[in-house]
Amino acid sequence: MILLCQATREPLFHQLCPWPGILFRGALKKLAFFIVVITGLSASGKAGFGNTEETSQVPAGMVSIPAGELLQGSESSQGFQICLKRHRVCRKSWFQYEEPVHKVRLDGFYIDIHEVTQREFRNVMGENPSEYKGSNLPVERVTWPEAVAYCKRVGMRLPTEAEWEWAARGGTRSAFPWGDHAESGKANFCDKQCDKRWKESRFDDGYRYTAPVVSFPPNGYGAFDMAGSVYQWLADCYWGDNYRKSPRDNLKGPATGNRKIIRGGAWINYSTGVRPSDRTEAKPTARLSFVGFRCAL
Repeated sequence: MILLCQATREPLFHQLCPWPGILFRGALKKLAFFIVVITGLSASGKAGFGNTEETSQVPAGMVSIPAGELLQGSESSQGFQICLKRHRVCRKSWFQYEEPVHKVRLDGFYIDIHEVTQREFRNVMGENPSEYKGSNLPVERVTWPEAVAYCKRVGMRLPTEAEWEWAARGGTRSAFPWGDHAESGKANFCDKQCDKRWKESRFDDGYRYTAPVVSFPPNGYGAFDMAGSVYQWLADCYWGDNYRKSPRDNLKGPATGNRKIIRGGAWINYSTGVRPSDRTEAKPTARLSFVGFRCAL
């Protein structure tokens, strides 16, 4: 953590360092095994939940995200005010790259119902780089190229930043997918169980580090773990001023850059870091015990 706690203005570090700032699922998907999510369990044994659109044919282990218009981002005051409720050290500048709020029109797509687990990753890639071992825990300490390679091997890809936020919001515009306030039992962040000095002791999610997938309620689209536990690698490169560019259909971030977007927050974060609008970045070659991923199609 010493390396990560060097002074920086980037959003990841204000949450880490308050002082300055299954089975081989790929084979199933390639063979196009489908499920009716709204009526029961998927072929991978994961609980199926309904969607705002018809979900009659959804690839196994995924949920359908409808087409629509995303109001992406948030006013920087949102994350700042939530931060101030729990911490003495907060800066509005930490949240500046969540602005300006802008519209993005998206086609429908599919996204994994939960983060890729260590069992799934090992079955596809032949190894498990995670620090916190457990077959049903999310894989972490995986690099961006490894996440890309995994998704490619199972016939998928990483979601874009706009797709991820659309899926993470679950059809809401609240600060969190479940409402405007942090709550115990809704996501895994640095609470009473956490061993960091910035823990928020009034909350208790039951996990010191990562949590098994599907440990918390799904969002409005039926996706689990879009908030907390581990950050998720996305396809886009990171530039702080991405949002100041003109909106467009199926917005994609810049194709070049030395940092990649990670979203969703993690067990190590302030509660404000698990909001769907919170933006963070990391070096693509970094192996971090709080970063995993999920795939899209």
